[in-house]
Amino acid sequence: MTKSRLTHLARTALFAALTSLSGVAMAGVSDQPVKVNVERLQPNLAARIQQHADVSLDSLMAYLWFTRRQHHLWIDDVTGPQPEAIAKSERKEYRTMATRTTGVR
Repeated sequence: MTKSRLTHLARTALFAALTSLSGVAMAGVSDQPVKVNVERLQPNLAARIQQHADVSLDSLMAYLWFTRRQHHLWIDDVTGPQPEAIAKSERKEYRTMATRTTGVR
């Protein structure tokens, strides 16, 4: 075997080992229940999302993927922080227009 062939095989083996180890490391993360924000959703949809979130992150992501055209929800929509109120009553500061007076009307 040539040196380049051995280098290629070594890189392939290293890549395979690293991807298998990352799969093992990620397996524990996606098997845990996920906290979701379903307060603004309809009750039947909120119940289904909560049911899948209680199983695992993979289950929730699969459910959201298969129902994406009906509900238009993504993982960030249900797992993100609770959004602030959309309409805030803040006092708006209006700018005054600068005018130049010439004294002639």
